Amino acid sequence: MRHAREFCESLSAVLLYSQNVRDSISGAWGLLASLEKDMMHTSTKKFWKMQKDGAGGILRVFNMIHGFIYYTLYDHYVAAAMALVRVLKRAAPESFVTRSAVSYLSDRYHAKTLSFENARKLVLLDIPLRMPTDEAKKIVPFEIANKLIFDHRDHIALVDCPCRVENRSRGIDYCEPINTCMFFGPTSVDFVTAHMPRMHPRRIDVETALELLESQRARGVSFNLWFKDATGYRGGVLCCCCSCCCAGAEADRFMFGIRGLKGRRMVAPSGFSPSRDDSACASCGMCITVCPYGALTIDQVNDGGKVALDSDRCRGCGACESVCPNNVVTMVRDKNKGEVLDIDRLRDTYG
Repeated sequence: MRHAREFCESLSAVLLYSQNVRDSISGAWGLLASLEKDMMHTSTKKFWKMQKDGAGGILRVFNMIHGFIYYTLYDHYVAAAMALVRVLKRAAPESFVTRSAVSYLSDRYHAKTLSFENARKLVLLDIPLRMPTDEAKKIVPFEIANKLIFDHRDHIALVDCPCRVENRSRGIDYCEPINTCMFFGPTSVDFVTAHMPRMHPRRIDVETALELLESQRARGVSFNLWFKDATGYRGGVLCCCCSCCCAGAEADRFMFGIRGLKGRRMVAPSGFSPSRDDSACASCGMCITVCPYGALTIDQVNDGGKVALDSDRCRGCGACESVCPNNVVTMVRDKNKGEVLDIDRLRDTYG
């Protein structure tokens, strides 16, 4: 009976997302048919040029087509990927197929968590910066898609968050505003503003970007810089990832619970961990509500109702610090949480 119920739930999930998948496939065929013609567009030429970073030959062609589909069908792409993840989670959470699928996905599409201050400094960065790949991999600890290449002075754009759009399309609660995903650099900004009208792209200045970061920080989010193989193997999208909508955080929580992944995660930690003054903590639970990674709980058994931290789950995003009404949480450097994406150090060393 249990297996029958799980099968029905999985089938329901497939049906729920079938329209998105059909839209994605239909749109992909249309894009492929018009790709040759569209190659004349300046933004597409720049996108093709960017693809040579880390790929050549047929792989470069594949990444170009893949990246074109990813950007132009942004919300459908994320919805289809998460539909697959959720079906696997329901039907066979620890099977070889599930481990292989989520490993393949996370190797090529993942994020590095930034502190709020480094997210601000990234927006303010006004010089070109290119870090050697061997050094970048120490900060972005993935074998594929780990390049730190920035040249975005006066080139920032916002588009609708595909995770919040997906929740809206599913008829469940979602966060507002929706227009919160931040793209950097002339190539990406030119491309999304030319090819992603359905996601309401708009160019913004630095002041507008900083205002958005500040407003999202007050709500308690994880600032994640996303990397992808099909977009030049580099980080180019800064997302304001909330606990209720973020598909990446959902995938990260799922991966944490799968045996046999050898520590693979969707999101690399920031290099910080929260330190809390338990004597002043009121156990209000606000930090638990906003944590995107499920790292905080109320420990009624061992700690008399105090907030307990699962350090292995924690990505050091600082959302808990941002919303604590009593200011009892402080983010501190933690060498067990990897290297910090320290914009000042990168600027001084490689700028």
